[in-house]
Amino acid sequence: MNRTISFTLPAPYPLVNRTTGYSHFTAARQKNQMQREVAAVAYHLRPSAPFDRAHVLIERHSVGTPDTDNLVGSAKRLIDCLTTPRPLAVRTPGARQRIKNKRGLGFVVDDGPKHLTLEVRGVKCRLCEQKTVVTITEIVDAEVMA
Repeated sequence: MNRTISFTLPAPYPLVNRTTGYSHFTAARQKNQMQREVAAVAYHLRPSAPFDRAHVLIERHSVGTPDTDNLVGSAKRLIDCLTTPRPLAVRTPGARQRIKNKRGLGFVVDDGPKHLTLEVRGVKCRLCEQKTVVTITEIVDAEVMA
């Protein structure tokens, strides 16, 4: 049986056109803000173990509909929040441990094509109805069940 997690963010996620050109510190602050928003809304919905394979549907409800490349590219910060943090290999002794997907909250193992299929939709709505709806559906292979 496929498990499904769905949650709604109170605002549409920011588009690349609005987030490009900021300093490294401002961009990091924006990424942390996105992580906090997702955690506040959906932290209690996390599965006990991250989904190995999942289909993620992101619906961005906003007044205008952005072009497709801007819509999909802008979802990166949100997708990074859905992944699972894991340590990278340490190259030298005494060096600081680097973490892949450090802002991840543990819904999906990784955002690579082996683990995640992505569908992003732009939905036109009224100003008072703006939001972002995220639906994560676990993909269970038929071979595993047999």
